[in-house]
Amino acid sequence: MTPLDYVVLMVYLVGVTVIGLLAGRSKKVSLDEYFLGSRAVPWLASAASLVATGISCKSLIGLPGLSYKGDMTYLQMYLPVPLAVLIAAVVFLPFYARLRVTSVYEYLGLRFSPGVRSFASILYQIEAALITGTIIAAPSLVLSEVTGLAYNVAVAILLLLTLVYTVIGGTKAVIWTDVVQLFVFVGVPVAVIGYVAGHADGGLSQLLKIAGQHGKLRTFDFSLDFSVEVTFWGAMLSMTCWHLANFSITQILMQRYMTAASEKDCQRSLVVGGTGILIMWAGLMFIGVVLYGYNVLHPGAIPGGTSADRIFPAFVFSALPPGFKGLFISAAFAAGMSTLSSMLNSMGTITLLDVWKLHFDDGVPEKTWIRRARGLTVGWGLLSFGAAFVVLNFGTVITAGIRLGTVLIGAIFGIFVLGIFTRRATSGGVAIGAVAGMTTLIVVMARTSISWTWYCLIGSLVTVGIGYAASLFMPASAGAERYTFTGLPPSDEGGVKRTA
Repeated sequence: MTPLDYVVLMVYLVGVTVIGLLAGRSKKVSLDEYFLGSRAVPWLASAASLVATGISCKSLIGLPGLSYKGDMTYLQMYLPVPLAVLIAAVVFLPFYARLRVTSVYEYLGLRFSPGVRSFASILYQIEAALITGTIIAAPSLVLSEVTGLAYNVAVAILLLLTLVYTVIGGTKAVIWTDVVQLFVFVGVPVAVIGYVAGHADGGLSQLLKIAGQHGKLRTFDFSLDFSVEVTFWGAMLSMTCWHLANFSITQILMQRYMTAASEKDCQRSLVVGGTGILIMWAGLMFIGVVLYGYNVLHPGAIPGGTSADRIFPAFVFSALPPGFKGLFISAAFAAGMSTLSSMLNSMGTITLLDVWKLHFDDGVPEKTWIRRARGLTVGWGLLSFGAAFVVLNFGTVITAGIRLGTVLIGAIFGIFVLGIFTRRATSGGVAIGAVAGMTTLIVVMARTSISWTWYCLIGSLVTVGIGYAASLFMPASAGAERYTFTGLPPSDEGGVKRTA
């Protein structure tokens, strides 16, 4: 690291923290303002925040390594995103907009019972606890390796800076810092590709030609072997389910696009943001292909034996001129801080609303609940600090994040499907279905070689099937149709105002 690199890094760290504090400087008088920015955020800003949240540092440093070491077949996982986003915008989002929920799981409380709401929310919080370590580990590894700081110190720096503006400013601070961070971590990969193409004989076309000759442009695998990690069929079926679940029933993404002013703006935010995430994922995998071609032309640009998680950082730190290292670390921190801030903010939201306030409301004023929300956000930050030390036991940062994220989401998604698309599903039935879905998945994971890319579909199908069948043996829920797809009021009726 040269003095120029340190200056670039410090400018970013100080600048983004100040922007976050300024964006969230207004005094928060309600939970709606603290959690959703009073539902008055410009939809383009919400869309930018959605992209920044969806592209974490594990994507920035992990995806180029996957295509460099292998090929483009991992891109299959992300191709279903447009379909998933469209379904989420048309089918799921109207429930949240018209019922004016703050927590996505609030819908389940309306459709089923407070118990089901808390049950699903706690499942997601457990899942978040599993994956939050991957969010903070990736940028901390980069900072540690480049500067020589101890890994735990790097984790603490990232966490402390993120907590400062997230806790004080709430969702508004998260969104506006996300906008700035998006430009940072989009700009750096673009600059790297420009540098590489400009310093390669034959330019970008030659790099792609070399990569193609070595099989790096292979994208589709039509194998019917369920043990193959990523196939076209697994992507189109199970990963479509996974992306749909992420865009429609996870608090971290829902809380980004629901800050927009109207249902139409929320839909615009979701569609544009989801498309942006797909473009970023594809672009990051493209970088790995380009770097492979460059390394063939310039052997040693990436040291031999470099692990997949280190390919992109290794190239930047060994082959690029001063200034790029500081920019890259800034991009890594931007990607990490944007996702981490959204995660901490959303986890504080649902822990407060779906558990504490729902079951233990002591009648205190809103400002007291805001203080409690800030305390819960800090608590989730401390949890992520601990998770960062165990997560890398589960594989590379990119596959670890997705692998851990498939464990519970299928069962949670199945509960929403039963609530939205069936009138007969009951509270007891969906709980039985979810337990059956998770149990089945545990057996599949322990006893079979089926790839983790199929886990979400398996968990969802079992939850829906068993949940519906179990519901048939129980009394139907009164007034359930009002909260199903056929009973939802049209948007011009203004929805049903609910409080958490």
